Amino acid sequence: MRKALIVVLSFALLATACSTAWVSTLDSILAAAAPALINILQIVSAANGQPMNSNLAAKISGDAGAIKTLAADFAKDGGSDACTTLQNAVATYQVDQALVLQLAQVKDSNTQTKISLLADLVSGTIDAITAVIPACQVPTSSAKSIKAEPPLNVRNFVASYNGILTARTGNTAVDAVTPKLVIHQHSKLVRYASLSYLK
Repeated sequence: MRKALIVVLSFALLATACSTAWVSTLDSILAAAAPALINILQIVSAANGQPMNSNLAAKISGDAGAIKTLAADFAKDGGSDACTTLQNAVATYQVDQALVLQLAQVKDSNTQTKISLLADLVSGTIDAITAVIPACQVPTSSAKSIKAEPPLNVRNFVASYNGILTARTGNTAVDAVTPKLVIHQHSKLVRYASLSYLK
């Protein structure tokens, strides 16, 4: 699934590398991926009976926000300085992900399997974002000839993630907390305004 996310998003955004369409796609993915990554910390906390690493959770949120801001700046400016700054921000976010994966070790095998599946799904979205940012390269003629596939469907990512997240493990503490951690495609305001039609 991880490779499929990368391929679909890469092809879709290579075809629009000169436009700013990739910025909204990046924003949508990060809006789901950052909370999904933080949820892994919460699952580890519940499984091990220890407080969550709130400093790392705050850092993940801050770094995801920085990527969104820098992506918008790069889309407007397009200069090599803006590009380098954005690439550095993505690298920082990848370090955050690696830290989460280092901490994501629990004794319960069912919970560890859940964590591994969630981490793989989240890693796929981050790798996809890294692969499709127009970076500091000029689009080649071959890139223009690629037939664009539909961009990554955030709804599918959210549904897959929530399905894995809420699958029961048999660990009482984990099974009690995971239903509260489901992620959404839209903000609370949008969900309320749509009378929960939009998830």
